[in-house]
Amino acid sequence: MATNLASISDFGDIASPTFGDELVARAAAMVPDLRARAQADHAAGFTSKQTFAELKSSGLTRVMQPRRYGGLQQPLEVFARAAVTISRGDQSAGWSYGITQGHAHHLCLFDERAQDDVWGDTPDALIASPYNPYGTAKSVAGGYEFSGSWPFSSACDHSDWFMLGAFVDGDEARFLTFLVPGSEVEIIDDWKVVGLKATGSKTVRVKGCFVPEYRTVPFGPGTEAFDFPGFRVNKAPSLRIPYILVFNRLVSATSIGGLGNMIDTVLDYLAPKISVITGKPVSEHPDTLLAIGEAQATYDELVVLAVHDLGALTALAASDTIADEATINSFRYRAQSAGARAADAAKRLFEEAGGGAAYLNKPMARIYSDLLVARNHPATAMYRDSARAIGMNLFGREAERRRRF
Repeated sequence: MATNLASISDFGDIASPTFGDELVARAAAMVPDLRARAQADHAAGFTSKQTFAELKSSGLTRVMQPRRYGGLQQPLEVFARAAVTISRGDQSAGWSYGITQGHAHHLCLFDERAQDDVWGDTPDALIASPYNPYGTAKSVAGGYEFSGSWPFSSACDHSDWFMLGAFVDGDEARFLTFLVPGSEVEIIDDWKVVGLKATGSKTVRVKGCFVPEYRTVPFGPGTEAFDFPGFRVNKAPSLRIPYILVFNRLVSATSIGGLGNMIDTVLDYLAPKISVITGKPVSEHPDTLLAIGEAQATYDELVVLAVHDLGALTALAASDTIADEATINSFRYRAQSAGARAADAAKRLFEEAGGGAAYLNKPMARIYSDLLVARNHPATAMYRDSARAIGMNLFGREAERRRRF
């Protein structure tokens, strides 16, 4: 087992009760530079190396990592606040950050040997995905013969390992995540999209490799009560929460931050504007005030819910309580619907900004496009199904269990 603890002191006094706030403040200090880099990053098609270097040097990429590897092992609430804050600078950067940190949390559920493989000699290692079961996994002695092609691999250019999905031997009941080293992965530069351009969510391909059994875990709904092998070494409640519930939150946190960015940007843009129709300041128009006020109230509410729910999940883990179906559906809905709510609030702001918002040399169109694309991710797009499941529970019936997200 790895015992690299020397780097902990490099990031500050992790025993301090204000250390989490300090990490979020470091994220906030990056916001001006993230906004300044955003246009170039979106043109390049991935978040800059400079941004990831700063994330690493600040300790922000160690937030979800166990302390025995030099990680900071912070509460999930700190991770969510940091992801929201980084996304307030640029949602693509926040997405790339949030995805890699979510995968760090997921790795904590794997066998200790898998954790050692990733972090034992390289504690700064980052992990990409995706989890969709697009691969082929054939059972062999000691593990699996594994191959496939997966689109939407966010932050793949910055990652050392990959978590990739497949059904074992074609059996949909055996949906596993396979941990694969970057040396076995080919990156295909095909991320040509209208939003979240700087996430660099390209297609990745594995032509054929062996994955040992210990580098796999089950994925998806239905794993909430699974006794993951990582629980044997990771005792902190924040590292013992079923990942599928964390996964929904790490994606929607970026949309909350994206809404915050839209609020800031539209305020700056409209503050000096005089309406060509009324001849009065746009900032005095009732519709403008309503859109801004509702957007800010939505942002505040979504932040409070994210922090509350992750704290509640941690409390359940601390008491060794497995949430019932109705509770899981409520957690899932609140996390998933955040993406749609943020995009809807941003739409009204975009409309209030007028024709000038359409120019590509202004950030509003880019910010809004990012929010729309994020809304289509399965971790947020399935909120209506979660609401229907809540309805089924209220009528005293169990909802059909989803196989994936």
